Amino acid sequence: MESHRRRMVVDVRLDNKGENAYGARLNISHTHNLRFSSLIVKENTDIRVECHTDGRLKNVKLCNVSSPFMRAKTQVTVRLEFEFSRSVFLDHLRISLHASSDGEELNLSDNYNDIHYLLKYQTDVLFTKDSYPRRYDIKSDLSLEEPGVIGPPFNFTFQIQNLGFFPVRDLQLNIEIPEMTMNGNQLLRIADFYIDETDGTQCDPPQHVAQSRASPEDLSRFSRLNQSNTLTLPIQCTVHLDTCRQVDVRISGVLRIDTLHTMQFKILELVTSASVELPSASPLFLHEDRPLRHIVLEIRKEGDYRISIWIIIGSTLGGLLLLALLSLALWKLGFFQRQKRKDEDQHPANGKVAEER
Repeated sequence: MESHRRRMVVDVRLDNKGENAYGARLNISHTHNLRFSSLIVKENTDIRVECHTDGRLKNVKLCNVSSPFMRAKTQVTVRLEFEFSRSVFLDHLRISLHASSDGEELNLSDNYNDIHYLLKYQTDVLFTKDSYPRRYDIKSDLSLEEPGVIGPPFNFTFQIQNLGFFPVRDLQLNIEIPEMTMNGNQLLRIADFYIDETDGTQCDPPQHVAQSRASPEDLSRFSRLNQSNTLTLPIQCTVHLDTCRQVDVRISGVLRIDTLHTMQFKILELVTSASVELPSASPLFLHEDRPLRHIVLEIRKEGDYRISIWIIIGSTLGGLLLLALLSLALWKLGFFQRQKRKDEDQHPANGKVAEER
């Protein structure tokens, strides 16, 4: 049953195949998770159906059909409307219909009809996530980092809210945190894990996958590290949520700066994934089959912009050597001798002009 569909409609046809039926009536009973809403005669007919509630049983309706009698060889179709209760939770529904009259019935078997369905209710669960920070820049060299600090802190939060009318039981929460690379380099370290363990909610404590080590590793071919290409730290919880309640899951830790500096990359995204699901035997189902949420922490490694003194000296010597080679080439081509002859030719010409004046 989807959350926006709160009504159920049943069409009932009464058929009098014999003589006039005095005291014809229809008794309607239903489970307590249904509320009788209305009865409507569908055809344009003079047959009237009037119902009232049995004072002792609120889930029973007694209906009189065309009092004092239902004429021979007539039939009528009525529509029964029910609303699902928001306070009574059952994994099934049942509607029982019984037609009778004061006359003698030749065949009683067709006077009964029983409607029975197993129910699954759609839950209204809101599953969200938040994180801080969403990006971190590490220095180009470990020596430039703040001494004595393992790494910058991070905080992840997952929140599950029950916005529906019924409690949710045995909701499975699975979290996968990319803790280590496949080569055993630890990317981050979990410092604290918290979940509100009220109403029976409980989690298996996080178990670290292996001992960490810091060794060179090339991650430049990866843009993302997630559960498919890392050794993850799994967290599994069984969540119980009453109506209009929420559960917060908070995870805090630090990035392993020393390890990150041993690995080659420019931009790397650490993806923590979380999902929720209900057991197949549950009378509830989620709007999404298995909603999945990702928290992405982007790590950028700064470039090394420091220039070595030997690079400066080498560049200077290289420039001087290039200038010397260029000068030598111009001298061999006679560039300086042609310039000298040109200057000597200009001096006599200038003297002659001066004498003429």
